[in-house]
Amino acid sequence: MNLMESLISKRKEGLIPVIAEVKRRIPRIEKQFGRGRDERDAGVLASQYEEGGAAAISLVTETVHFGGKPLEDIPAILESTSLPLLIKDFIVDPDKVDFYATLVEKLNPDFLGKVTLLVISHLVGEERLPSLLRYIYERGMLPLIETRGLQDLRYLDCLDHRPEVVGINNKDIDDLEMGDDVIRVDAEMISCYRKVLGESIIVSESAHRSVDDVHRSIEAGADAVLVGTAFLLADDPVCAVRMFVQAGSFRSAPDVSDLPGSDLPGSARIFVGTGSRGQSR
Repeated sequence: MNLMESLISKRKEGLIPVIAEVKRRIPRIEKQFGRGRDERDAGVLASQYEEGGAAAISLVTETVHFGGKPLEDIPAILESTSLPLLIKDFIVDPDKVDFYATLVEKLNPDFLGKVTLLVISHLVGEERLPSLLRYIYERGMLPLIETRGLQDLRYLDCLDHRPEVVGINNKDIDDLEMGDDVIRVDAEMISCYRKVLGESIIVSESAHRSVDDVHRSIEAGADAVLVGTAFLLADDPVCAVRMFVQAGSFRSAPDVSDLPGSDLPGSARIFVGTGSRGQSR
């Protein structure tokens, strides 16, 4: 099952489709608290996300700013969970596509169908975007086109075919998502996207700290949410994911800072590999 199919399947079950993220470093947490590297086993963490009901796993593999370990973490996740995998990196050319396709293919050619590559539209540009998307399909994977908002609709409008999955990042990737957690997705924005995308899957990415944040995105018209920091800072990733997946059953709930052990200074300790859940195998 690929990412699009998994997201649709969760919606049919009456659940919120949640893409749960694994990330080695969170620059904002490092800046605030002076530490932030997560050394937990990515495969164990992904398995816990799956137990909580996640529709897919997102893995940040970018090495310089986010400390990604693609050679270690991609095999760990693909071999530990049946969920689709979204790989997040600054992918702007076919060489990077080949790197990931070759890595996955060596593990198991069947895994290619589970993999989606994030493509940040404004970094690739209008001229190169269509050909890069075609190449990702040719290598047997699915692209997710990330946008910043209405200013990036022009990148979607230039495509030959409507994309299957599009993301709207609530945070600014150009400053490494250092800003505050604010859900920018709203009904007006989604309406404008729908005029271009039709029934394509729209994912509201980042800044979801609470069930109320999930409600804001879904009620605005997004089909799914991507959540990272809220799960990475939770003592119990299974419980945290389950709360978001079942957000349709709640009208209000604590944000991540009220989850067990999730006050930011204290929870930063999980980024040095401590804690009973998510420990190394």
